[in-house]
Amino acid sequence: MKKLFAQTLASLLLGVLTLGSLAQAQHAERVIKVNVPFEFSVGDRVFSAGSYSLASSAPALLDLRDAKGRTLVRLLTNSVETQTAPVSPLLEFISDGGRYSLAEVWHEDDLIGQQVPQSRSWAKVAKRHAHTQTIVASNSR
Repeated sequence: MKKLFAQTLASLLLGVLTLGSLAQAQHAERVIKVNVPFEFSVGDRVFSAGSYSLASSAPALLDLRDAKGRTLVRLLTNSVETQTAPVSPLLEFISDGGRYSLAEVWHEDDLIGQQVPQSRSWAKVAKRHAHTQTIVASNSR
């Protein structure tokens, strides 16, 4: 009985892993290249102003990459929806007193964006109704 249960569990696990990797392989990576003109945070990490790319390889995964394409941060994001799809890729930042935190990423012509989870300190800032700064990315691939 235990052997049958172990074999069934192993088969189920293998099936889930196989289907998961196939589903991810079918989702084409979408990349937004952007020049961020200010220092900003993603989670608990702070990044200097400069050229970055944001790559979505799965609906809920987002990679922040440096100008050389190295992954700096991989995030698990939440979906966020809009009534009007942006015509260009957009990045939205929460702003408070000259500090910025990446909040949302939007691909062109897409009604569903990616919401970046905020650290506890930034969650408090967002509750105080901080300002939003939007950057329009001029190029994507």
